[in-house]
Amino acid sequence: EYPFDTSGKITGTGEAGINGPVKDANELVTKLAKSTRVRQSIIRHCFRYWMGRNETFTDSPTLIAADKAYLENGGSFKKMLISLLTSDSFLYRK
Repeated sequence: EYPFDTSGKITGTGEAGINGPVKDANELVTKLAKSTRVRQSIIRHCFRYWMGRNETFTDSPTLIAADKAYLENGGSFKKMLISLLTSDSFLYRK
């Protein structure tokens, strides 16, 4: 039986409190869950998936509203998704 080294390190995020060593996958996930960049990246990927295209500058209000819906509802993925799917970017997509 060999012990596993599950430690690692997060670097290059540019966010205080996120960079640094992690002892295992649970600590990694916990740190990443607190990251503004990770949250915004997930929202951007959801946008791309459901819109079927990359975001443009004119989609900024949609992304901001989705982020706001997520934050104001305690991290509700459902509220963020509703915000995306009821946005002008979705309703009038080309």
